[in-house]
Amino acid sequence: MHLYSKRRTVHRWIYFGGLVLLAIGLPSSVFLMSISQIILFLNWLAEAQFREKFRRFFDNRAALIFTSIYLVHVLALFYSSNWDYGVSTLRTRLPIFLLTLIVVSSEPLPKQSKKWLPLAFAGAITVVSLFSIRIYLSGDFNDYRELSPFVSHIRLSLMVVLSVFLMLYSAKRTFAHHKSMSLLCYGLAAWHTAYLLMLYSLSGLLVFAAVVAVLTATSILSLPRKWRLAFFSAGLVLFVFGIVFLLSLWGNVTKIRDKDITHLEQYSTLGTPYTHNPGASFRENGYLVYIYIAEEELREKWNRSSELDYDGYNRRGEPVKHVLFRYMASMGLRKDASGFAQLSERDIEAVEEGITNIRYTQWPWIVTRVHQTLWELHQYRIARNPSGHSFAMRLEFWQAALKAIEKKPFLGWGTGDIREASFYGLEKINSSLIFERWMKPHNQYLSFAILFGIPGMLWIIFAMVYPPLKNHCHRNSPCVAFFVILAISMLNEDTIDTQAGLSFFVFFYNYFVFLREDINYDE
Repeated sequence: MHLYSKRRTVHRWIYFGGLVLLAIGLPSSVFLMSISQIILFLNWLAEAQFREKFRRFFDNRAALIFTSIYLVHVLALFYSSNWDYGVSTLRTRLPIFLLTLIVVSSEPLPKQSKKWLPLAFAGAITVVSLFSIRIYLSGDFNDYRELSPFVSHIRLSLMVVLSVFLMLYSAKRTFAHHKSMSLLCYGLAAWHTAYLLMLYSLSGLLVFAAVVAVLTATSILSLPRKWRLAFFSAGLVLFVFGIVFLLSLWGNVTKIRDKDITHLEQYSTLGTPYTHNPGASFRENGYLVYIYIAEEELREKWNRSSELDYDGYNRRGEPVKHVLFRYMASMGLRKDASGFAQLSERDIEAVEEGITNIRYTQWPWIVTRVHQTLWELHQYRIARNPSGHSFAMRLEFWQAALKAIEKKPFLGWGTGDIREASFYGLEKINSSLIFERWMKPHNQYLSFAILFGIPGMLWIIFAMVYPPLKNHCHRNSPCVAFFVILAISMLNEDTIDTQAGLSFFVFFYNYFVFLREDINYDE
């Protein structure tokens, strides 16, 4: 009996250690994500007691419904034309079933053990943030996506958002009677909020704002009527302000300053012939980009002032001259020697860094990012060419996805046919994009509808939503934050199509819905 008890204790410690390792690996290491799940599975097998484990699993209706998501994937493989990719998809999404089986069928962890998992996760993010700061301070990066050295920039920003709310909850509830731990958690929450800003992730900030809005709204509902009205009024004012702000940026994007382009001058002041292409619709701050270009003068002046070659590429890998055209147009300058003379050293450095509009050197980065997105949208409306613009490409992918869904709305294309469906959709909308293997809908809901049909997509949404509602997870603010993060991120990303995204989703789904189901949220 003593040997059995000791063996049971060892397995429980390995189980807990595997979960800690997985929490640490989510923001920091794909290898740790994999090895931790292998450890958890091997420990589950070695522990045996399968009759008791399967009894726990099959008695848990919420777990059965959630893992049916994987069953949908398996069934849809049989009518898929691309079995190789379908089998690969089943392999990558196996944690939906396997990790849930391990968590639900294992004996519940003590509450004292579970509280360390968020700290392990937050600690790993803190370590990752130090690597990011090192990269930032070194200046050895061309894009802010490179500040996330281990996992996708967007996935990391989503993890950071969740960590903030996990740490606030831990400080206020879990470690409320431990002052030092509570202060540590508050400190981590503050640090991770600052780190989110440093990551320059618009998706992360929008999700953060959405979580704050939802949690604030749920808190307001419990306040007296006069306070609810006050908060509602304040929210309405903020909403109106946001609309006005977006309209002002949209006005800047769509403004036309050089309306009369019928009598364009043909020579610069130095006598160099101008190149004019008024048919090119690109504008910066209302000025056409591809008119009044005297390349001979501009090439000479640029090459004298910059170490980067005029006919080469800037630090972001973009053609120098085209960024220069856009930047000078944003200042209302002609692209000739006279116009170049009006550029400062700071302007030249901005072009070298890939900045296309002088306003971007003056505005806060979030305003810049929103303006860039609106600019992409406007150019897409005019030219219908999304190439090189992430938001415009998403619009193209979404239209293509709808065409693919229209073709097979009931059963879908099958687990392995996402590429075939995307190619079909792009052809149907006469897209100018050259199809590549990575092109997918970039919307998880649309991906589900393509693969499994509209009924399959609706079932998967139900399978995700029912378990947390049944287990009353809405009483736990980090759980609410997690599901808001998940729901919104799935609108503009194939959130669970990468190992980091899927592991993040499955781990915290199990943490909130199944690992924590024995906790009294009302205590």
